[in-house]
Amino acid sequence: MAITVTADFDGFGHRAGVSRMPRHGIAVKRTRREGAEGPANRVKVPNAEILRASGPASPLPGVIGAAVVQAARRSAHLTRQRLARQLNVSVTTVRSWESGTIPLFAVPYGQLKQLAQTLDRAGAQGGTELGDLLLASRCDLLLTGMLNGFEDYAEVPPIEENGAEAESARSLLRWALAGQVPDRYRQHAPPRRLLDKKHIDLIAAIAHDLQAESHGADLVDFGRVLVAVANHCASHSRGSATC
Repeated sequence: MAITVTADFDGFGHRAGVSRMPRHGIAVKRTRREGAEGPANRVKVPNAEILRASGPASPLPGVIGAAVVQAARRSAHLTRQRLARQLNVSVTTVRSWESGTIPLFAVPYGQLKQLAQTLDRAGAQGGTELGDLLLASRCDLLLTGMLNGFEDYAEVPPIEENGAEAESARSLLRWALAGQVPDRYRQHAPPRRLLDKKHIDLIAAIAHDLQAESHGADLVDFGRVLVAVANHCASHSRGSATC
């Protein structure tokens, strides 16, 4: 089953430098990429047929951001009710962020910034920088796009690069795929995968195709790193219940 993600980013892409994020009022669908140059043809994702034939829909689109927000809130000893009051939102909204029902990439930029500032003032460990939440949202959008077939790889987390942001992105993907919680969240989050095995297997299959130049030579290194993350998950599955 295809999903449609409608995002509301007032100035998000310009101010945060994330050109790939959907802009205000634009729906991102599995079969079309609105606003692309030329015809809005279907974007082919390797092994998308596996997802269509697998039966149940893909997981909630915001699992990484959900885990980050929940761990950060717990580290600050905030209840959902108290966080909701400080942000002037409903408890249902906070619960939806923490379940992944409302992914962070669908949260308005200003509200995401307010969330980071509120967590920071409360003394949270992680999630207190806007960049933390933006990176989690980018990783969620990557996985959601891959699993649902609308990922065009035009702007992806820099997992194949060196540096702090790249390592943070890799650690978030290891959390999702292998259940290895990043150090900053470890005391406040259980060591569990954020995706189930069926979806992890699909991500691994797509990563192998990327490494084999299915989307061109520019994405070979990106695919290679994704394969390494998937293999990390596979090694955990042989010696641990977390993957």
